[in-house]
Amino acid sequence: MPVALHKLLLFTFGIVYLADGNSALLSVRKDPRCGWKPHETKPWSYFNLLTRIVGGNQVEQGSHPWQVSLKRRQRHFCGGTIVSAQWVVTAAHCVVDRYILDYLNVTAGEYDLSLEEAEEQTLPVESIIKHPNFNPGRPMNYDIALVKLKGSFRFGPSVAPACLPDPDEKFDPGYICTTCGWGRLRENGNLPQVLHEVNLPILNYKECSKILLTLRKPIQGDTLMCAGFPDGGKDACQGDSGGPLLCRRKHGAWTLAGVTSWGMGCARGWINNLRKNYDQRGSPGVFTDLRKVLSWIHGKINADLKMKSSTASCSSQDGKLHGNEGSLHFPESPKHFYENNQLCVWTLLVPKGMHVLLNFSHFDVEPDTFCDYDSLLVYSKDDRLVGKFCGDDPPSPILVGYNSVRLKFVSDNKEYGAGFSMTYKAVSPDALPDSGCGSLAVLFKAGVIQSMHYPEPYSNLAQCHWIIHAPEDHVILLTYQSFETEENEDCSYDSVTVYEDSAKEEEIAKSCGFAVPPPVLSFSNVMLIIFKSDETETFGGFRATISFIHMAGKGSNEYKWQPAFPQGQHRRFSRES
Repeated sequence: MPVALHKLLLFTFGIVYLADGNSALLSVRKDPRCGWKPHETKPWSYFNLLTRIVGGNQVEQGSHPWQVSLKRRQRHFCGGTIVSAQWVVTAAHCVVDRYILDYLNVTAGEYDLSLEEAEEQTLPVESIIKHPNFNPGRPMNYDIALVKLKGSFRFGPSVAPACLPDPDEKFDPGYICTTCGWGRLRENGNLPQVLHEVNLPILNYKECSKILLTLRKPIQGDTLMCAGFPDGGKDACQGDSGGPLLCRRKHGAWTLAGVTSWGMGCARGWINNLRKNYDQRGSPGVFTDLRKVLSWIHGKINADLKMKSSTASCSSQDGKLHGNEGSLHFPESPKHFYENNQLCVWTLLVPKGMHVLLNFSHFDVEPDTFCDYDSLLVYSKDDRLVGKFCGDDPPSPILVGYNSVRLKFVSDNKEYGAGFSMTYKAVSPDALPDSGCGSLAVLFKAGVIQSMHYPEPYSNLAQCHWIIHAPEDHVILLTYQSFETEENEDCSYDSVTVYEDSAKEEEIAKSCGFAVPPPVLSFSNVMLIIFKSDETETFGGFRATISFIHMAGKGSNEYKWQPAFPQGQHRRFSRES
């Protein structure tokens, strides 16, 4: 820090990582998850914020999932803000040390600095990009840097990105915004262990400029944004540098309006500054206005994305993979992002007579409720759709009762992600009938299914799924051989539910208790069976056989079916109007 500014308390070094979780989200894409606190349940109202302006206060754990701690050999020194799974935004003055990459780590999901909490994720740094107009000799203007992580944050309840502002977004004077960090609670005071926040009003730029001219060395700049109260009392302080100034949009999402940069003292008032000695004068909190550097942020991240994605397209339109086991990574490197307008197809073939087991270790595809934008589709025998997947949670293992699986990946022309990584291997068709409890089992042959550990008690919080596909012109008969689950009037505790379709839209039957349920007959050649248990009592579970019934004839008033498989279970059914 220049000697002439020895009284100017720069908020300690801070870096913001744009991070991409469970999945790689880019700051340049409109992530529907950005800016939302998982713990917020009340509808957003600006007046809720106004009624909370009392001063700085300790926050609840998870209240700012975008906040990160920049650490020098495990010790906090600056803050930052997640804007994608692999990128963080921070203050440039936090990262001026030329050797900083040798010791810098970034921790997300942090709350109490003295504890290593279960939600914490710590990553090293791959590179740091300071704004080219930043001058360490006058570190108040263009005080912003991008931090690129080695790897990606996994998004969840305690780790999530803040939204970047729109280029024309306005934060009018008087609007109340929030800054947070682990900075000192008073000037020259001690650092707190837990995260704190304070609410501050945005100041008019001209008013802010006039105040800054009253300091010993007048401060001016193109990127300055000021917030605070004329009589002081509320402010950021040392240790908060690089952290966020967050404003809420009308619909409630938190937007990164500024990056904590500097201030004269901490929480000093500036009324009658000219009547005070220079070393007693105060200033508002000064932040780097994100709108003034937004094009630079997008340009740097887009350039990096373009460089990475140059090798991220499919190697062929239908890459066939053979053998007893193997792996598939798309793109080839987990550091790459897939391109727009992709159509990629892979066919996995294991030896004839074997089944295919898919295991996903990494998954990051543009999230959408119905996966209508970017998605991975899994097809099995006769091009039957097993599942359609997107988002950043890896799908459960998938066991396909056939020796061939086709994967199709599609992307639109807008968003990006880090793709997926998976392994596949051949498994014997004689695998345990309870395989649906360790994976989503997709079966094409009649046989036996059962709850986990049968006939021993099943586990608490079980989730077992079987999708049964019969040949065309067949229906499916589920016949219970034994049944023992927790009894409940509406089967809301432990139960077996049978659906007409894999989307769980048409329920056929739901069973629980100790009486063996009657047989269940599907209305088509598809049946979904789900067994679930809660966290309390467990019992012996169930065992059932799956049979395929051929539709032998069809008249205007009557349908007749005859068993086609397995042999020996010849029961005749008829349904009359």
